Parts: sequence; C-alpha cells; structure tokens
Amino acid sequence: MKTTTLLLVFLMTATTLQAQKKLQSYDSFIRKADSLYRAGDFKSSAFAFSDAFKIPEAKITKNQRYNAACSYALANNPDSAFLNLNHVANYMNYTNYGHITTDPDLKSLYADNRWKDLMQIVKTNKDKAYASLDFITINGYKIEVFVAGMQNNQSGKPVVVFENGMADNYTRWASILDEFSKTNAVFAYNRPRIGESEDDSLPPTMKHIVENLRAMLLKKGLKPPYLFVSHSFGGAYTRSFASNYPDEIAGLVFVDPVDFTKKKDMGDLPYLEIGLTQHQIDSLFGQPYKNFTEKLYAEMPRYYVEEVKILRQLTKTDFAECDKIPLPDVPVHFIKAGGFSATEPPTIYDREKMWRINSNIQIKRWMELLYPLKYGRFFYSSSSGHMMQTDDPDIVISSIKLALIDYNKTREE
Repeated sequence: MKTTTLLLVFLMTATTLQAQKKLQSYDSFIRKADSLYRAGDFKSSAFAFSDAFKIPEAKITKNQRYNAACSYALANNPDSAFLNLNHVANYMNYTNYGHITTDPDLKSLYADNRWKDLMQIVKTNKDKAYASLDFITINGYKIEVFVAGMQNNQSGKPVVVFENGMADNYTRWASILDEFSKTNAVFAYNRPRIGESEDDSLPPTMKHIVENLRAMLLKKGLKPPYLFVSHSFGGAYTRSFASNYPDEIAGLVFVDPVDFTKKKDMGDLPYLEIGLTQHQIDSLFGQPYKNFTEKLYAEMPRYYVEEVKILRQLTKTDFAECDKIPLPDVPVHFIKAGGFSATEPPTIYDREKMWRINSNIQIKRWMELLYPLKYGRFFYSSSSGHMMQTDDPDIVISSIKLALIDYNKTREE
C-alpha cells in the first residue's frame, strides 16, 4: 500500500510538473508574440500566437485571441484574422463593439465581405450583455451610458460611478458592474468619440468631462453621494471631480491610476536611480520621443489622440486641474498592478527594472496622500497587468465593498 501511494504521488507530481512546463511554454510564446508585434514583425508574431494556442493545457484568453487576429490582419492574412475574430465573437462572447470598429490594426479587414457579418455578431453580443444600455443627450450630442441597479437608488446611498482608462470602453468593467448593480445604483459610460458616443468636437479636458459626467448623473436621477471607481487616465478625471465637488464624494477607488501626483521635476528620478546620466536621459526624450509622438498622432484614432494631448497638457501643469484642493476625508483606495508587461522594444536600460523603480516611487507618493485620511487603503496585485478590472476583478470588487463599508462608518460617526 505504501509503495502504491508513493508511486501515485510520484506520477501526480510528474504530471503537475509537466503541465506547469507546458503552461510556462505557453506564456513564453505569448510574450514572444507580443514582443514581435511591438517590433513590427507581424507575421512572426501571428505564428507565435498560433504556436501558443496549440498547447493543450493553455488557458487562452479573449484578449490573446483578439491580439492574434490583429497580428494576422497586419500581416495581410485575413483568413486567419477572421478565424480568430469569429472565435472570440461566437465562442468567447466578445462585446467591445466600440473598440473593434475603430481599431486601426484591423483596417485591412474593413472591405472584406466577412467584416459586416462579424460586426453584427459583436453588436448582438453587446446588446444582450448590456440590456441597460442607453444614450443621454448632452449639449446636442449623444453619449452612450450604462445604468443598472436603479431599484437601489436611495437617498444617501452611494451611486457607484465608473470612469474608463484612456480611450477605453465601459465594457471593460462588465463583471464589476454586474456585482454592484445588486446592491447599489451603478453608472458607466463612454466619453465623447469612444464606443458609440458621438463626437462633440471639444477637447476632453478635465473641466469638460467632469461637467458632462455630473450633468448626466443628475439627468438620470442619480444624486450624490458618488463612489467613483476609475482606471488609469480616468483617475485624473475623478480626482478633478473630487477637487470641484468634494461634498458629493462618498469614496474614490483608483485602479492603477495615471500618476497625478507626479510633478515636472520628478520625471528623471527613476532614470537617475537606474544609473543613466543626464545626457542619456535627455537623448531619450529629445528627437526620438518627438518622432514617436508625431507618428502616434498620425496613425492612431482621433479619440485616442485627443486624450493623449490632454494628458500631455496635464503633465506640463503638474496636474493642477486635478488637485486644486486636498483629497476629501472619505474612503480613498489605490490599487496597484504589479505584473510587468513589456509594451515597448528593448532600450539602453532594463525596462522591467525601470518599471519596478518607477512603481516604488509612485507608491510612496500615493501612500503620502493616504496618511492623513481615516479610511485610506492601499492594495497590490503582484500578478495583475494594467487592465486590473479584467486581470484581477476580485481585488477591485473587494476594494469597492470595503469603501462602501467604510463610508457607512463615516455616516455613523
């Protein structure tokens, strides 16, 4: 019996190690595919994705299938591009209609007869998933909004409001919206030009977006207090809202936010810490950076370019529009993604080491904001990438729940 047990343990261990090895191999193929995409070798990137997908134990995500389709489209292989896109649409319930219809990587597919049918499937998926989809007219333009949990819209009970990252779509919050619509009124939307929201021809400044958002909430009968949950660049908008209307804030949950605490004289700090000279730093942000920006402006969709321009303006003014006054003494959470994912080709320094150094500097500044607050909290997810609401939605859900509990404590005090 003992011999049999030992043999069984050995076989289970060997099987587990073999599975882990295959999963590591899968991850390495995905990293290779992403790296080749960034280097502009789209054909090799597409093949690397395909090799990864052949591994039996692989847990292929919707995003990875979609990225493979982008590589195939850019490599002028429409059949394989449509194969992957049809898979995410038909079997993985892809709903991000606003993104797929404006993604520049897929331009080569627009004229293909299969594109129209594919878009109809994605649109149907979206309509089913977001039955509460609606449009609000602001200044003569329609804005796409999602409102749910109206049965929970009660005086004094926080409305949970979601603000998207740069040029992103509210569908990214899907599982989190569903969770909190059971207990609270929830509101999510797409800023002008994004998704099916119309282009209002105005720059998406802090003031413009904050006033738009506040007007939409009131039009829907959603009165303060508001618990804002924002991702990335969206954090700048919600921080600005809190500066302009602090008495309307029930809480602020910043999900891997843009660093609105960063000042102009702090930009060189991580580069100096990693060992670069001032001359090397200046060379990185001279003509090469200017060329990169000009290329981005020329190639990316307008909804993305306009928000990049606003972010650049904010950095020049040290985010003055965002932190005109200190944070209100309400539950404030920062959630930091700790999973490094290279998004640019190699350079003269170790990108991951630089990223870690910069993360530590950010965390220190964010913690300093939390120290004066009674209900300030910090969360860290070591494995999550920047898209935390899809990579690790549980940590976001836990944060929001704690913020709501803490807000109720403030009312009892």
